[in-house]
Amino acid sequence: MGEKVVLLGLGFWGSRWLKIILDSPRCELCGVAGSRKELDRAATEFGLCKEILYDDFRKAIRQSGANIAVVVLPGALHFEADCMALQQGMHVITEKPLAMSLEEVEKLLAVKKEHPGQKFMASQNYRWRPHNRTIKRTLESGMVGRVESVLIEFRRNEDLQGYRGGLACPILEDMSIHHFDLLRFFTRSDCEEVFCRTWRPSWSLYPGKPNAEAIFTIKNGIRAFYTATWAARGRETSWDGDITITGEKGCIRLDADNTVRFFEHCPTGAVLDTGIQPGVVLPHEAMKQTEMAYGLEQFLDCIEQNLTPETTLEDNVKSYVMVAKCLESAKRETPLNWG
Repeated sequence: MGEKVVLLGLGFWGSRWLKIILDSPRCELCGVAGSRKELDRAATEFGLCKEILYDDFRKAIRQSGANIAVVVLPGALHFEADCMALQQGMHVITEKPLAMSLEEVEKLLAVKKEHPGQKFMASQNYRWRPHNRTIKRTLESGMVGRVESVLIEFRRNEDLQGYRGGLACPILEDMSIHHFDLLRFFTRSDCEEVFCRTWRPSWSLYPGKPNAEAIFTIKNGIRAFYTATWAARGRETSWDGDITITGEKGCIRLDADNTVRFFEHCPTGAVLDTGIQPGVVLPHEAMKQTEMAYGLEQFLDCIEQNLTPETTLEDNVKSYVMVAKCLESAKRETPLNWG
């Protein structure tokens, strides 16, 4: 028998988590929480016995007997569920967001500090994709030399499912943390200053502001430029965005088809030369599992071998703070320093 897991939440991502947990020989599913309709669907599709089904996530935490909680509830419930699971003696994997405010984040950090023996992982699954691991490996190899700039461009059509339609700034409040976490992942450093602006194009289906632009100053001297729209018209990027990372020897480029290319710096000397460099396609890193499945396997290893997860609570707070600072900068229309 494997680690006993309770899954809290059965929406779109919760249903994906359910299959991952059931497919893992290292896990025993001992509780699932969701709405009655979601539970009936899951019971029929996966043959779950009614004894492990809960229509109240609080009861699932108290009564399931699990030692791992996977929190995939609506974002407004994450803080309560994370704290309750920790206080129940569980290890925790939580999807974003950690909480709904910096005040809640500080309280969550305090609760975690009271339970130092329990593992806590934020599921930043964009890190655990082959193309992003390839970028990370290439940067660490020194191929591009000393990195000084990063450009991330994100373009997607509106997605009004769930709570997104009611957000004041859906791009920052729901999506950008993935890109900000990748920025920290690639640069191996943290942000110290940001200037951000948000707006709403006239054609947007969102009543809020789905467009954002930000300039980040990273502690190791890197400048990062972020431009994002969740009301794109025409060309779209992948969910990771188009990413260009530039150093003294050239740049790495991630495109919408997840192809990673290295472009070596080869000056031609011709002022008006507009030839397009083909770049060198870099093979993706081989991974037995990706995304959430990779995260689950890593988390189980951390429990069994007493290791530290890659994306701890304390680490992920730094990505969360970037979102909060962007929102504040846009509201105040001024740059903000972390100091």
